[in-house]
Amino acid sequence: MNGKRKSKKVGKMRTLAGILTIIGGLLGGSLWFGISGWLVPDFTQTVTTGDTAVALVFLTVLIRFLPAFLAVMGGIYILKRKRWRWALAGAICSLLFPFFGIPAVILLIKSKGEFD
Repeated sequence: MNGKRKSKKVGKMRTLAGILTIIGGLLGGSLWFGISGWLVPDFTQTVTTGDTAVALVFLTVLIRFLPAFLAVMGGIYILKRKRWRWALAGAICSLLFPFFGIPAVILLIKSKGEFD
C-alpha cells in the first residue's frame, strides 16, 4: 500500500513540474521578450538590404522566442512522460522566471524514473 501512495505522490510531482515549466516558460518568455527588445539591437534599422539583414533578423527572433518555446514544449513532454532530455531542457529554459523554474527543475529531476 505504501508503494501505491508513493507512486501517486511521484506522479503529482511530475505533473506539478510540467505545469510549473509551462507557466514559467510563458511568464518568463514574456518578460524575456520585453527585456531582450532592449538588449538585442534591432538589426532591421541598421541593415536594410541583402541576405545579411534576413539572417540577423532571424537570429534576433530566434534569441527572443526560442527559450519560451523550449520551456512550453518541455512542459508538454513532462506531462506526457516522454523525452526526458528535452523535458529537462524545457525546465531549464523555464528558469527565465525563477519563481516557477527552480521548483520545476527540482521536481523534474526527482521524478526522472517515470519517463520512458
